[in-house]
Amino acid sequence: MQGFILSIRAIKNQDLILRILTPHSILELYRFYGMRHSILSVGKKIDFDVQNNGIFMSKLRNVAELNFSWEREYIRAYVWAIFIRSLADHLRDIVEVEPFYFELLEKGGICLKKQNPMRVVLEMSSRLIVYEGRNARLHHNRCFVCNGRLDERVSLGRAFLFAHPECIGGDHFEKSKLLDFLDSSSTIHLDDSEIERLWSIFSLGL
Repeated sequence: MQGFILSIRAIKNQDLILRILTPHSILELYRFYGMRHSILSVGKKIDFDVQNNGIFMSKLRNVAELNFSWEREYIRAYVWAIFIRSLADHLRDIVEVEPFYFELLEKGGICLKKQNPMRVVLEMSSRLIVYEGRNARLHHNRCFVCNGRLDERVSLGRAFLFAHPECIGGDHFEKSKLLDFLDSSSTIHLDDSEIERLWSIFSLGL
């Protein structure tokens, strides 16, 4: 079975409890003496077996790391880890999932090899928001704070919700460029300065 590690929690005697995203579910597994084995980290893709004993939590066994070539590059690994932590928080109480989430990480991991990591993660975030029916296109004419009509310059809240600049402060963006980005899940029409500003907003969470 393959999966992506969403979170790792250390418990007594250096054992670990991991949450792992697979194509159809999020598993919570026990790793006996985990810190004495190969190093597992948030965002790592692994191949593994599950041992069910019917008494305690199922165990993670026979772990093989399925490394991406960019994992030793600090900036790419850092941006990836931030996205994974945001996704883990977003899926915190969920057990069953659609394949979309696993496929999103697989494709994103491949794109990170050559593309700007912030652009990759922002495009992944857009795909996720649209998939979950939270596309700004559905409410692009109204401020999510006061419900007033928006002009052509907007500010963004968490999950790229549109607002009046005076309602939430922060950076201003051209609404049409943001709609193009969210509709297409492509950052091609955004310059590097806009990407950096969007990244700071993404860091607030999905």
